[in-house]
Amino acid sequence: MDVYLFLIAISLVLFFCSFVLHHVNPTSLFTGLAILLFILSVGLIFFATLLNHFERFTFWLIVPIAIFFLILAVFWLFILVIMVFVNTRAVLKRERFSIGNLLPLFSLIGFVVLELILFLLQHYYGDVRVVKMMLVFIHSTISYIILLFSLYTFTAVYYKWMPTFKKIDYILILGSGLIKDQVTPLLAGRIDAGMQFFKKQKVKPTIIVCGGKGADENISEAEAMKKYIVENYESDLPIYLENQSTTTEENIQFAEKVVQEQDQRDLKKANIAIATSTYHLLRAGKLAQQLGIRAFGIGGKTKLYYIPTAFIREFIGYIVLKKRTNILIVSFLLLFAIISNLF
Repeated sequence: MDVYLFLIAISLVLFFCSFVLHHVNPTSLFTGLAILLFILSVGLIFFATLLNHFERFTFWLIVPIAIFFLILAVFWLFILVIMVFVNTRAVLKRERFSIGNLLPLFSLIGFVVLELILFLLQHYYGDVRVVKMMLVFIHSTISYIILLFSLYTFTAVYYKWMPTFKKIDYILILGSGLIKDQVTPLLAGRIDAGMQFFKKQKVKPTIIVCGGKGADENISEAEAMKKYIVENYESDLPIYLENQSTTTEENIQFAEKVVQEQDQRDLKKANIAIATSTYHLLRAGKLAQQLGIRAFGIGGKTKLYYIPTAFIREFIGYIVLKKRTNILIVSFLLLFAIISNLF
């Protein structure tokens, strides 16, 4: 009973932390970590209850799960290689050839080559102090990146499905490029997601379409997006155009200026939703948060084969966005590696 009370107390504390962090900054990885730990604590309570009352059933439930994770632990690299090659083949078959579309493949090759080099260094020079220090630093940095990527992924999933019960004042639909002055399928997915959310609102928010004109485009993304909405939805919707931006951060910054000019209102004090591609949602929310704007996220549909490539690119963007924090942590890992090899 004491164990149950302890687990319940831990769950309540984690729930409270999750609740507070969600309302302070839903895009923070600490929010994702608190929610993940809360889910795990509830799962642990559920498992302990099953074990206490249905021991035989719990045993047969655990066995296939344990076998699955054992197979995953033994063959994870082989499975990863197959998945990356299948995904890369699908991307190159359906999308144009570019370095960006090869990111998962390059990441895998880089990881395998690095692990091979570390193995050889460990095998031949493992007793050399400088090599030992370098191995500790590189392995701890890899572990940090894997942990960061896992938390980023979980937080991104949570942010996409995060419920909102507030009246939304503005929906920002972020641009993503045009093809011959027409919205791309990717951009259409963002617009459609925003419009589906718009339809569900009892009090209709104002739509702000965001995106400037590229060097090879005759009209701005915002104009093309408004045209798409008029042709596929309604012609008399409340739509503002933000047609000067070239980046996600500018999308939000310039949309704030549009709201100030049109409504004499501060976007920081309004309830807003950002409609963009699912893989881009968390970083867009983080950029809004850094500008003092708390945004609810609306994820547009993305083709399944394209998600790994796009998500790795977004994760790299997140690392750059938080470069000071990441440099500080990696510096601490280097210091730890040096100190651990001095004694």
